[in-house]
Amino acid sequence: MLSRIVAAESASIHRAADHGADWRLAQGEALKLPIGPGPRELKVLEGRVWLTRDGRLNRPALDIWLEAGDSLAVPSGAELVLEAWPQARFQLLVPPLACPAVQRRPVTVDTRSHGLVIA
Repeated sequence: MLSRIVAAESASIHRAADHGADWRLAQGEALKLPIGPGPRELKVLEGRVWLTRDGRLNRPALDIWLEAGDSLAVPSGAELVLEAWPQARFQLLVPPLACPAVQRRPVTVDTRSHGLVIA
């Protein structure tokens, strides 16, 4: 099966109407997706994805099949090519550990004003 590869910003890749963070690939579409900075998690929500991760001198290219419910940790700087079989919906998530600058602060509930107070 021949497929066309499109860039991540292409109009042929559609965000799902019900979730702004979802990506959709139709049958025969492939997506070249650079990752970074920081690691990501690719989670397949519907369908099946054939994913190829770029190779390096010390690590060969990797072909993986992911089905609905599967997820894959993707390192910073990787480049992926994804193809839907026959179609797919997925998310590319930033795990909390990828955001070291985020500082957790205690939150208390102010019962008098019915609001949250960030310390």
